[in-house]
Amino acid sequence: MAFTKSSSAVFDELRPLLEGLAKNLADRLWGPNGPPWGTKLSALEDLVVAIRQVISEKMLHEALQRQAGGATERPAEYRACPSCGGPTGERDPEPRYVQTCGGGAEWQEPHERCTGCRRDFFPSVEKSGH
Repeated sequence: MAFTKSSSAVFDELRPLLEGLAKNLADRLWGPNGPPWGTKLSALEDLVVAIRQVISEKMLHEALQRQAGGATERPAEYRACPSCGGPTGERDPEPRYVQTCGGGAEWQEPHERCTGCRRDFFPSVEKSGH
């Protein structure tokens, strides 16, 4: 995984919380004695991977939905039409879905329309195909 320096620092701060979450989940799933004798490693791995998938997808969804929903915090260059620079009007958001290495991510993407050139665009995408 590639982290920026600030992301790495945030991860380091969250590590104890994540480790506590893992311990709490293990306690809830198996109790203090752990999984029953004879439980296969592959069964444990399947469960852990499924849990990781849910956490990854939910975190991506929350991050993207919160970012998309923050229209008032959107930088000025994303509040004007990328073609003519004119004013825009909000339209109903469009559902977005992308597959990432962390799982599927879906959110409601802001959708805008330029009042001058009557072009629809999504403020988080600078140019088509980028």
